[in-house]
Amino acid sequence: MRQGAGRLVGVVTPATRPKAEDAEGVHAHLFQAIVDQRLPPGAKLTEQSLVETFDIGRRAIGDALRRLVWERLAVAPPNRGVFVAAPDAEEARAIFAARRAIEAGTTEAVARRGDPKQADALAANLAEEARLRKAGRVREAIGLSGGFHTLVARLSGNPILEEQVRLLVARTSLVVALYEDRNGLACWHDDHAELVALIRARRHRAAAGLMQRHLSELELGLRLDRPPTEGLDIRLMLARQG
Repeated sequence: MRQGAGRLVGVVTPATRPKAEDAEGVHAHLFQAIVDQRLPPGAKLTEQSLVETFDIGRRAIGDALRRLVWERLAVAPPNRGVFVAAPDAEEARAIFAARRAIEAGTTEAVARRGDPKQADALAANLAEEARLRKAGRVREAIGLSGGFHTLVARLSGNPILEEQVRLLVARTSLVVALYEDRNGLACWHDDHAELVALIRARRHRAAAGLMQRHLSELELGLRLDRPPTEGLDIRLMLARQG
């Protein structure tokens, strides 16, 4: 229910308030909300709304927002405030090109090793994603699907590449939220199971090639002519359910 001039009342309660004690916690929550598409492109991140949502001071909110802008997950046009980023088609293509270059290498490194425990960890990620999809918890499944790529990067043993993949996966969530064609993306995540099989078999070149094709097919399944969305209320999106 709304009351007064644009003020939202009764959305965030002690039971639904996101848990964050400092700027790091606020950033972590906003970052994850972007990855699992609770915070869509174009959503305005107003300081006052976030202060009310997290029940935390403006300094922590400002620090978290500045970090999101530095990570290019948010933009701050002069005198307009801060918005979740809405990548255009050119930026979307650049994001996928970067991912193909980096993730071919991280995938090859993991597959060369062929460690059964690492393959088991990836398989467990897939099993949990499948469980969430079956339960209708699609947004959580989306987060795990992106997490598969971040996990591959982590298992490669290169923390710099892991951090780059983590940020690129988050930016990809924005791209997919903007340009998704559900018909074109219906089966794109099925490649993950085949990647695990190739990693187990230590077929490193085949695994690297499949990762590149997988990312190319995801890009080709998008509608890059779709316009961004703006003006969404973040308090509704960040309130915890249940």
